[in-house]
Amino acid sequence: MKKINLLGFLKNKLILFFILSLGILSAFYALYIANTYGSMDFQYSPTLLFKEKINPYEYFLNNNNLNRIIGAQYPVYSHATYIFFYFFSFFDYETSRLIWSLINLLIGTIVGMIMASYCKIDKRYILLIISLFFLSTPFRNCIGNGQTSLLIMLCFCSVFIKHKYLRNFFYGFSYMKYSFMPLLAFAIFFKDGFKSLIISGLFCTIGWIIFSIYLDQNIITTIFQPLYAGLKGFDDTLTRGDLYSILSNFNFFKASKNHTYFLILIVILVSLFFGKKISKITDPILFLNLMCISNLMIFGHLIYDYIVLLPTLIYNFKNLNFKRSIISILIIFYFWYGIRFIEYLKMIYFKQEVIVPSSIDLLINFIMLIYLFLLNSKIQSPNLLKTSL
Repeated sequence: MKKINLLGFLKNKLILFFILSLGILSAFYALYIANTYGSMDFQYSPTLLFKEKINPYEYFLNNNNLNRIIGAQYPVYSHATYIFFYFFSFFDYETSRLIWSLINLLIGTIVGMIMASYCKIDKRYILLIISLFFLSTPFRNCIGNGQTSLLIMLCFCSVFIKHKYLRNFFYGFSYMKYSFMPLLAFAIFFKDGFKSLIISGLFCTIGWIIFSIYLDQNIITTIFQPLYAGLKGFDDTLTRGDLYSILSNFNFFKASKNHTYFLILIVILVSLFFGKKISKITDPILFLNLMCISNLMIFGHLIYDYIVLLPTLIYNFKNLNFKRSIISILIIFYFWYGIRFIEYLKMIYFKQEVIVPSSIDLLINFIMLIYLFLLNSKIQSPNLLKTSL
């Protein structure tokens, strides 16, 4: 692979200071959004309902008047979420969203430091990477909306735990958000076996049982409620470029009454394929890198979920001297900065107030994710530790 020297440019202290300053300003702006008109996805409302022994899923599914739901705080996560977030129910909304936004910011910083430190990246470049992360649209949206995606990223850092059962137990916390679950579950199964898969599901399973007991409801009744709520509450018009959305948008299987089930079956099978392929990788950061890209490629995700390209950025920064890594970073920058910039241009020139990705946008983004996966699957860093997962 042809080598390209960019580190000399990045060593400039003025440039580093400038990017760091912008990153700090972006983080403060995200906190401002979260604590003024944002936090629309923060799971405070459902948690408060749960505390009052009201089933948040049933409330959301069976009521036309959702006056107890703030913004779009729909209960679209697993039962364990509302036990995990129970702490916030002891505070008023203003205090809770301030605490959650600060925790999210802290998690984002910790995740960047853990991954970059594993790759043995110099401290000043860790600051650069975290600043670029803070500057991204997905990061601001994640903080501003009160999303759980940064928490999911922290769960993914379990990849660096050597003990397989402990690693897979903490992996399982990420199952709170179902869109990240199938691919990881398949990878765990093929890498560590059925027992590890069961262990990874303990957190959500125990959460489901506690949820049902606390509400005095049959566990069979409550088991699928998060999925029904997720189907109702998820805005699939804002997904950015994945297999499920492509098949749905171009009306594949539309003639069939069960077209949704066909689409789900296809993405599950594709997840199985990628899960098996990724499970063979022994380098933790490359495993995480390819798993995150694959997840964005297969399942519908809104723009804030593209924070999971952070391990891809870090892995390629470690291999910055290679052309494939330069191209990979440019693709990441497109998803982090370019999409929103293009949307602003469309709003200015076409006078559109809200941008909904077109079928062409979805297709372009999907192809770019495929290319990003192929690029990264061919980059084998000679400098990373070959620690077995």
